[in-house]
Formats: sequence, C-alpha cells, structure tokens
Amino acid sequence: MKRWFLGAGILVAVIVAGYFIAEGVVRNKVAAALASLPDSLQAEYAALHVNLLTGSVTIDSLHGRGIEIAHAAAHGIGFLHYLRSHELRVRSLVLRGCTFKKEGLSLDGDVIIDSLSGSPDSPHVSSVQAKIDRLRYAIPDADEVIVGRHLELDSRNQHFQLDTLRIFPTMEALEIGRKRGHQVDVVEATIEGITADGLDVMGLLRHRLTAEKIAIRQDHIHVFRDRRLPLVQGEKDMPVQSLKALPVTLRIGSVDLGPTFFSYEEYPAKGDRTGELKIYHLKGRIAPLINHPVAGDPDYITVHTEGSLMNSGSVFALTKMPLHSGDPYLVDGAFHDLDVTRLNDPAENLGKLHLESGLLNFLSFHFVMTTEKSTGEIIGEYHDLVVDKLKDNGKVAKLKSFALKKFIIPRNKDKSLSVKKRTGKVDYKRNPERYFSYYLLHSLLVGVKSSFSLGFLLPG
Repeated sequence: MKRWFLGAGILVAVIVAGYFIAEGVVRNKVAAALASLPDSLQAEYAALHVNLLTGSVTIDSLHGRGIEIAHAAAHGIGFLHYLRSHELRVRSLVLRGCTFKKEGLSLDGDVIIDSLSGSPDSPHVSSVQAKIDRLRYAIPDADEVIVGRHLELDSRNQHFQLDTLRIFPTMEALEIGRKRGHQVDVVEATIEGITADGLDVMGLLRHRLTAEKIAIRQDHIHVFRDRRLPLVQGEKDMPVQSLKALPVTLRIGSVDLGPTFFSYEEYPAKGDRTGELKIYHLKGRIAPLINHPVAGDPDYITVHTEGSLMNSGSVFALTKMPLHSGDPYLVDGAFHDLDVTRLNDPAENLGKLHLESGLLNFLSFHFVMTTEKSTGEIIGEYHDLVVDKLKDNGKVAKLKSFALKKFIIPRNKDKSLSVKKRTGKVDYKRNPERYFSYYLLHSLLVGVKSSFSLGFLLPG
C-alpha cells in the first residue's frame, strides 16, 4: 500500500510538473511567435496567460505599430491536436478594446471570431462578429475624410449595419479645386441607417460583395464643382464601365435609397455667384447591382428614381443600364407640376436666364443613349412661361428678352395644341470627355430647345 501511494504521489507530481512545464513551453512559444513578427508588426504586451485545462491563451494590453488591443483571448485551443497534426483549432478568438491606426485608417471596437482552424499560414474562419464604435478613413489624394459610427458585422446572421457615415472635405471646397488644378466634385454627405442582409461576409476577403439587399434609411448629400478650372482631359467612362473597373465583384439583389436631400452647387465659368440645384425627397432603387454578369443574369441594371426638383412638383425616371457592351442605355421619365420660378437660382447664376413665371404641367422624356449619341424625344405642356435674358451684371438684356418672349418661347403650350407641336426631337452627339450626368442633362436640353420652332437661338 505504501508503494502504491508512493507511486501515485510520484505520478501526480510528474503530471503537475509536466502541466506547469507544458504551460511554460506553450507560453514561451507564444511569446517567441510574437517576438518573431516582422518589424512592421512588432508587438509588446503587459501580461501573457496560458491555461492548458481550458485551452486558452490571454494577453493583456497587446500593442504594436498602430495597433492596440486591451484584451486578447483565444479559447478552446486544441494543443494536443496541433502537436500531432500542426493544424490549429480554436473555438473562439476575442479581441476587446481594439484600436487600429495605419495609412489613413483608424478604428475602435471589438472583434469575435468563432471556430478558427487550419494552418497558421492559411486559417479557416467559421464566423466573424465585429462591433466598431468609430471608423475614420482619409481618402488618399482626395482631401476628404470618411467617418463611420457604430458598425456591426455578423457573418453568422449575414448582416451588416452602420448607423452613420459622414463624408466631408478637409479644407474649403474652392481650395481643393485650386490645389488639384482642375475641376473636381467635392462631396459633403451624411448617410444614416445603412444595412445589408444576406451578406457573404467571408466573400469580402476574396474581394466579392454579395448580398440579397442593401438599404439606406436617409441621406443628405451636397456636391460642389468649380467650372472656372480646366476640365480633366481624357475620355470618361459610362456608368457600367466604371462598375466593371471596380476592384471588387458586385452581386447585390437590390439597393434601396431612402428619402434623400441632394444638392449640386456650381461656380460658373463666367460669373461671380454660384448656382445650386436641389432635389428633395429623392428615393431610388437599383436592381440588381452587378458588375460581372454570368449566364442567367438580366441584360440590364434597372434604376428607379423619384423626387421633387427645387421642392416643387415631382420628377421620376427609369434608367436601364446595359450589362453587355454595345447595348444602349434606355432612359424614360417625366416632370409634373413644376413651378419654373423655383429654378431661378441656377438659371440666373449659371444660365443667365430669369424666369418671371411659368408652370410646367408635364414634360415626358425618352432617350436611347449609346457611347456615340443619344436619340429620342420630349413631350411637354406648360402655361404662362415668361423668360428674360440677363447680362453679365445681372440686369435684363432688353432686346434679347423681347426676342425670347415674342418669337422664341411661346407663353403657353397646352393640350389644345397637337402633340406634334409640343414634341422636341433629341439627336445629341456625346462628348466623351464629359460624364454621364452631363450627357443626360444636355440630351434633355436639346429636346426642349427642339420643341420650339426657333429653339436653335436659345443659349447653351
């Protein structure tokens, strides 16, 4: 019996000693692994704890170049399995109080990774949960910053949520254009309530954005451009070309845009005041949003938009963007009940026109737009339209205004006139150095001018 107790005691002592020795070996290996990181990832820590019984490693105050983690813990580590097969298995990896600052990007939050397995060089992750309180990113060479608040990402539930996203310039809008030496769109925006459902979170690591639906609750967007500066030379891509050039593959069932206030402000090439065009209550839907079509995909990306121009009347548009090269863009839409005097700010400061009165009861438009030119027509109905031509000093140019009122623009075009007399034909050659928005706007203006018998005398 004494020998048995002695043997048992020795065995327990060996096991206990072996346990502490094994813990020390594991602790030393973890410390050695952290110490062997490249210079760009040099890491230090306040305390390192290993528990073989629970299969856990915890590190307090882990920090390196641009990275700080208040508490890092790996639970359910298969130490014996790793020693036998060199395959790493971890039930969960928890990173609390993370702060990352590098290359213009900074963020604060927590990350939880479930069921981590594979070799250290090629790990497999079952699911990821992340909660980021604040994210800040300085866009390279853009003089603009993106700030996000309260981001949540859950790969198990395939869900993403971001409470607020702000985009703002780091200097005055005029200064950004002068610094660049050419025209540039300066954006200031607040976007609230961004969600993505059916999101393939792991696909993001492979540069694939796949989701069933993305929704944005509401937005406030302002864009400024200084037309006094030279235009950037070179051909501009059509919208689908730009999508296909993105470094990520998009496969999104639909994107829904909630109520949005959008304003575009422009400093004219000639003049001393900016003009601003505003769209209120803008809503939209894109379905589907894809950039690398495969067999079975639709031929077009369909975009529905509706809103109120200058907070008067309504406008809607249906745009079909072709996913196959050579096919045209198709645009249909209409304005309803627009008080044209609401357009005086952009009309006076950008077009040197003053709108004394007028109600645009209805204006429909249909365009077929290729990379070469647009064709189509507009059909309108308006009442009491009176337009003055302005001089550079803002005063009325009496002779030109008289011609507009008496010869060029009839005061009324109502339904008593035949459709033919209220129709304007569109045949507009695209300027490849201008963006699609310019192409679309000038197609509309060409149609409006064509609806007047002497419309070719109108400016612009």
